[in-house]
Amino acid sequence: MKNGFTLLELLLVLVILSVAMAVVGPAIGNRLTSSDPRRTIRQLRATMELLRVRAIQGGKEEVLVIAPHQNTYWSERDGRIVTVPPEGGELSARGRWVRPEGEVEFRFYPDGTNSGGEVWVAQRRGVTVTAYVLSLDPLLGTVTISLAKE
Repeated sequence: MKNGFTLLELLLVLVILSVAMAVVGPAIGNRLTSSDPRRTIRQLRATMELLRVRAIQGGKEEVLVIAPHQNTYWSERDGRIVTVPPEGGELSARGRWVRPEGEVEFRFYPDGTNSGGEVWVAQRRGVTVTAYVLSLDPLLGTVTISLAKE
């Protein structure tokens, strides 16, 4: 009877694990780094919550601009443009202030409220469309995510 493993058996297991990681690892890495609509909508919500906090702390209105035609968004104060890649979904928005270029402004006020509105992030895969809605409550100042209903 054997009590343990031989060196050859251990090396064989390590080789099998290495080959498996070499095959599966890149697929997992691509999945984790690729964007999807859920990630995009969570990033947008985080940006909106940050702008609300900035408005309250700084005592000045903050503005987030969504540009559906370019699939981008940015904070007016920072000016850093965030481009949503195609796999991250398509942006669309509805709000009180729409610029002539079709860009929609969402305003966050020092009293914690906002201008209200909705942002959609949709992704098409064949005939299937997955869409998430980000709803801004103008009185409470909250931002909520929900799955869009068809």
